[in-house]
Amino acid sequence: MKKLLLTPVALWVASYTQFVWAISFWEDRVQDGVRGTTETADQAVQTLITRAIGFLYIVAVLYGLWGGFNILTAGGDEEKVKKGKTVIIQALIGLVIIFLASSIIQWLIRLVLETN
Repeated sequence: MKKLLLTPVALWVASYTQFVWAISFWEDRVQDGVRGTTETADQAVQTLITRAIGFLYIVAVLYGLWGGFNILTAGGDEEKVKKGKTVIIQALIGLVIIFLASSIIQWLIRLVLETN
């Protein structure tokens, strides 16, 4: 019985490892020598900040969805509904703060880059 249960797992692991080994992992860069991109330092910083802010937006939206899930699964429990509303309000405040922070950061980057 154990063999019947473990056979699909073993087949899945074998196919998954073949898939992982088929991934390139930027072999073309390794073959040509390790080199960076053509981005300047300020472009790299802007890319990093943009990706970090995008990640924060995703986290805030997921947090808001968690609050909605708490409200939907409360089952009449007022404490869970109150907790869900609090989570949604905090997520909305977080989204506003993230938006304002990204606007201020972009303004500062433009200000610094224009003076040079």
